[in-house]
Amino acid sequence: MLVKNNFELKNIILLLVCLLSLDLMAQKDKVKFNPTHDEDPLHFGFSIGLNTMDFNIKQSAEAVRLGILPDLVTLRPGFQVHAISNFRLGKYFDFRMLPGISFGGEREISYVKLSGDTVGGIEDAVNIESNFLEMPFLIKYKAKRINNFRPFLIGGATLRFDLAATKKTWGVSKKGTSLVLLNVFDCYYEIGFGTDFYLENFKFTLELKYAVGVTDVLKRSLRDKGDGPVVPPDEYAVYTNVIDRLNSRMFMVSFHFE
Repeated sequence: MLVKNNFELKNIILLLVCLLSLDLMAQKDKVKFNPTHDEDPLHFGFSIGLNTMDFNIKQSAEAVRLGILPDLVTLRPGFQVHAISNFRLGKYFDFRMLPGISFGGEREISYVKLSGDTVGGIEDAVNIESNFLEMPFLIKYKAKRINNFRPFLIGGATLRFDLAATKKTWGVSKKGTSLVLLNVFDCYYEIGFGTDFYLENFKFTLELKYAVGVTDVLKRSLRDKGDGPVVPPDEYAVYTNVIDRLNSRMFMVSFHFE
């Protein structure tokens, strides 16, 4: 019995020694790359990434009366390129500006008539493309750095100018026409998270963000030099009138190099 107890005691001591050794190895710091990178009051970089544009569609009373359901059916990914200006606010906070452009994203809105008929004789969904000039203003909260990575949260506002929405009119037969038109300007609020990875010569960042437009981007009339505004022609008006409110949304995956 004594031999057995001694054997068990030795095993317990050996296990404790192993656990202590693993704990000491885990606490040992690795070589830190760019240890003073985040202490610079100002630094620059660039960013590339992918995005998906979306709509939040609110059905109008006219849609209920006509029995038409407008809905988003297809999303096509786009991509974005930005310059980065990062201003250090403190140990854990940065202010960031990322002027750039997002383009290539397309959205398709279908119009389903509950009676089974097509709307206006057109079966295809309405295709809407947006190419944005944009200026994000963001606050970045950084957690404590752990060796060569550092998680963070980010949020703020972005101003966007839709290049694809300029100089378009209602219609389907001519270049620069569409069944649904969008306003040129919009403001978004953005929230996201990510991780900074400190490499030997630069900092690489993986970031995910979700953006929501705060204004109704559906255009219901165009400015005219004549007597009054230009409204959609009768044969196309239904595509606009069945939508009460149209808000843009975006999901972005970005890769920063700073």
